[in-house]
Amino acid sequence: KDPQELKALLYAASAWSALLELASAPGSNVEALAALPLAQILQQLLWSTVRMDFRDIASQKVLVEAAAILRALTNKRRLPEVLHQQAMEALRQALVAALPGLRSEQGPRALCEALLQEAPLKDVRVALQQCASDWRRDCGIG
Repeated sequence: KDPQELKALLYAASAWSALLELASAPGSNVEALAALPLAQILQQLLWSTVRMDFRDIASQKVLVEAAAILRALTNKRRLPEVLHQQAMEALRQALVAALPGLRSEQGPRALCEALLQEAPLKDVRVALQQCASDWRRDCGIG
């Protein structure tokens, strides 16, 4: 949970990203994703991502991996409708839990919209970074 451990966070996010990309690929058993504790995974991912040191170059790599994880877990073309709805609800709950004190809904709304529209990874990363910036501003952090 220590956001200062960027190398560990990067390795963990990269591993999860690769595993989830394979698990949600066409022809794979995406039903296996239903067994994952989505809310906890998303909350930990968001908590760690928004609290990391964005001045470190590795943070941009973490943002890309986190965006890939979010896309893999919420891809409506690859997931059955029920699982997609569960994933989006888990994401909304994780955003609330990971961003206490956030007053603006703009960042989370943009993130959810980017994921619903299956936006390019770059756009998901930008929306995720906006969530972090909004949260830091609203909480008076760095």
